[in-house]
Amino acid sequence: MKKIYTFGDGFATGHLWPEWPQILQALVPDYQVINDCSAVGAGAEYLVTGFVDLIPELENHLVIFQWPMAERFDKLVEDKHWFHVGKTDPVYHFNFHKRPYGIWWISSASRQPQVREYHEKFVQSGQHKIRLTNYQTLVRNTLENLNCDYYFTSTDEHQYYSTLNRFAETRQQEIQPSPIVHYYFLIEKILPNINITYDPVRAKRLENLITAQSWQSYDPYGKEIWRDLVARLD
Repeated sequence: MKKIYTFGDGFATGHLWPEWPQILQALVPDYQVINDCSAVGAGAEYLVTGFVDLIPELENHLVIFQWPMAERFDKLVEDKHWFHVGKTDPVYHFNFHKRPYGIWWISSASRQPQVREYHEKFVQSGQHKIRLTNYQTLVRNTLENLNCDYYFTSTDEHQYYSTLNRFAETRQQEIQPSPIVHYYFLIEKILPNINITYDPVRAKRLENLITAQSWQSYDPYGKEIWRDLVARLD
């Protein structure tokens, strides 16, 4: 089975409701969409570290990389102090992820004093942007050497797209837009730029089902609702 590897932050994880990687899997059931490295608030360092872990699997497969905002701080936890900083964060206390190289705390927009000091004194906006460009160059060159088809988008692009006037009544008020906006972002921004075919009849049925569903963020039955919706496509 052909594989599609996807990378992104909270605009790709599907933690609120189905987002573009989950919708992509529903649209192309003959592919396996692997979205294991995406995480809420993830920065480039966390995503690229996950990408490097997967290099042995990537050759000849498709990769879609949604680059996060440059000013993100991903911390590999190497001492108890950072466990305390993370677990006492009012917002991101949950955001620990175990990976092959250890446990990461993804601080995102944390206002903890240690994180503010990092951004204000040590790695500021200009350096973050240079780092992001370097990561993008390294990932692009690696994918080309692996003979991978790939497409780069970004959280910034997705966020801008979701604020178009046409979505004023459907976007909803969460940071991440509603599933129907993710559907159109996938159809209009991602799929035209990758070498993949899909059934337009299935796509239209999926659009209608997503539109007809009343979506509630963090719905405790959300996974069941999505599973049942996808089953109705087959």
